[in-house]
Amino acid sequence: MPRYAMVIDLERCMGCRACMEACKVENNTPQAVFWMHVFRFEEGEYPNTRVWFLPRPCQHCDNAPCVKVCPVGARYKREDGLVATDWMRCIGCRYCEVACPYGVNYFN
Repeated sequence: MPRYAMVIDLERCMGCRACMEACKVENNTPQAVFWMHVFRFEEGEYPNTRVWFLPRPCQHCDNAPCVKVCPVGARYKREDGLVATDWMRCIGCRYCEVACPYGVNYFN
């Protein structure tokens, strides 16, 4: 079984946030809810400044805290390494939202 990964070239990221929109569309999150964030950083003093961006998607952790805290097993790790949710089993306790160290979980 393949294990998927996402590689992001930070040298090429220009902060357009298209990845945020693609994630939003793919996961059908409600208005104003993003599971992916792009952080903007500025370094240096004028006139020698540098702006760079850091995308932060779900990390699909190997030992995912959001999976461990789910009392009904609705949050699980697939064989291919992705962390997923069985929405038919989810009871809406939001433990996964609180447990995520990256802040990407949101209850819909």
